[in-house]
Parts: sequence; C-alpha cells; structure tokens
Amino acid sequence: MFNIIEKFVSIDGEGPSAGELATFIRFQGCNLRCAWCDTTYSFDKSEITEVLSAEEIYSYIKETGVSNVTLTGGEPLFQENIDE
Repeated sequence: MFNIIEKFVSIDGEGPSAGELATFIRFQGCNLRCAWCDTTYSFDKSEITEVLSAEEIYSYIKETGVSNVTLTGGEPLFQENIDE
C-alpha cells in the first residue's frame, strides 16, 4: 500500500515528454529536501489523501487513457516496497 498525496492528469512541464499530457501520481514522503522543491506539502503525513495498492494505482493510470506517467513526490523511492 502506498501513501498518495494526489493523482491527476496535466501537461508535463519537464523531461522528454514536456508539453505532453501525463498522468501524475504524487507520493507522500521525502528525505531529500531539495532547495527547488515545489511540493513541500508532500513531506507531511497529514496531507495523505489516499492509500492505494499498486493495482489501484495501475487501474487509475489505465482509466485516464494517457500514455505518459510521472511518478513523483515526495520521493517515490522513499515508499516502502516500491520496487515490487
């Protein structure tokens, strides 16, 4: 189960798919504290809006019909069992 701050479809603002639609899955929790972070609200566990399984996340992504996916945070790799 994964702590999710928010999930949404938006225009990707950076990387190889910049300017294209992407499904964003924003995870809770981060240990990096980057100076440029624009999602510091993801640090606080009180901001969790959903706890989803990998299957539920996958289902949401498929439902959007958008082919680009951005797993973001917080730090997605900070999630317990994310490698599964």
